[in-house]
Amino acid sequence: MPQDLIVGLDIGTTKICAVVGEVRDQQVEILGLGSSPTLGGMRKGVVVNIENTVRSIRKAVEEAETMAGCEIRAVYAGVGGGQTKGFNSHGIIAIKDREVSQADVERVIEAARTIAIPSDREVIHTLVQDFMIDGQDGIKDPVGIHGVRLECKVHIVTGAVTALNNIIKCANRAGLEVSGMALQSLASAEAVLTEEEKELGVALVDFGGGTTDLAIFAENGLRHNFVLPVGGNNLTNDIAIGLSASLQNAEHLKKNYGCCLNVLADPQEQVEVPGLGGRKARTLPRERLSEIVHMRVAEILNYLAKEINRAGFANPLISGAVVTGGTSLVEGLPELAEEIFNLPTRRGYPMGVGGLKDVIHDPSYATAVGLILHAHRTQQVQQRRRGRANRPRGSSGSGFWARFKDWLREVV
Repeated sequence: MPQDLIVGLDIGTTKICAVVGEVRDQQVEILGLGSSPTLGGMRKGVVVNIENTVRSIRKAVEEAETMAGCEIRAVYAGVGGGQTKGFNSHGIIAIKDREVSQADVERVIEAARTIAIPSDREVIHTLVQDFMIDGQDGIKDPVGIHGVRLECKVHIVTGAVTALNNIIKCANRAGLEVSGMALQSLASAEAVLTEEEKELGVALVDFGGGTTDLAIFAENGLRHNFVLPVGGNNLTNDIAIGLSASLQNAEHLKKNYGCCLNVLADPQEQVEVPGLGGRKARTLPRERLSEIVHMRVAEILNYLAKEINRAGFANPLISGAVVTGGTSLVEGLPELAEEIFNLPTRRGYPMGVGGLKDVIHDPSYATAVGLILHAHRTQQVQQRRRGRANRPRGSSGSGFWARFKDWLREVV
């Protein structure tokens, strides 16, 4: 597998998706896609059946290999579900030589990370929100700036050790190496949000099969993340119970006829519901199906609206909200979200990539595509940091000040 290939593996509750991307001239080109149902191997983002999950991973990867014409040996995996938790932290250090270096930046981030974390949890991300130098906030890159005190605000995301190990175990048994892991909602943000939206403030709602993830961004940093253990599967179950249909038929009805009442065009429209156990099919008003869909979706959105308000981000979200994930395709969901959140809302599709972009133009592929973009961005950041660390002192503008100070000493 060439080093310029990056593979995103989205291990979701209802399906496992593998997307192959190649970096060409700093642009990610999508080469292949593979998808497979989880066969009951996952529940609310957590592995509950190793064998079924491994089988699904293999099938998805094989499809992606065939389409891309390559062999996949390493992947970047997504992590989500109730096993993830996020919180904000703060670190402070003194600057010894009065000029911030890359080593100082790493020290203050480490200081922010130095908090008590339970032994059954592991840090997945330490995401920098802001730097402050001598009380001056809003600094994104402090290297080279003079000061005495450097502070850093970070958002730390942790995951349950057992859940993370099970994901790695499944990938390994499928013949894959896990090169890195990323929070699913963070990955989705890479694919569906613009830099302007993340700067001005936006709420990303990722509707998955088993969970609904909320991620709030402002000033180009993740400020809050939350996982609601309710998703598209609950919607399918509601339809199955309310209309006395099988889960398979309920899923079909949800995808093809499900909608929220606020966009129902014809209240007299009818839908056919196949009978259970060989019983005759029934014809019911589509409005009945829409009532079931509307109630569950409104319940989820109202809960998320309360979480946004609880987190203190009701006003700064100038860019509004973006809904993505497979369940976001339910007709009228963005309009209902806009009504409940009282924020301008759009549906998020993967963007910022080339190649087979028409194939992956679907909200259900947002996380897998985002994992590739996140991995690419992480590699770029690491390269810049290595370049700074290897740069000799005096090779930047700081050399002028050093020479100027030496000259002053000679004159005096």
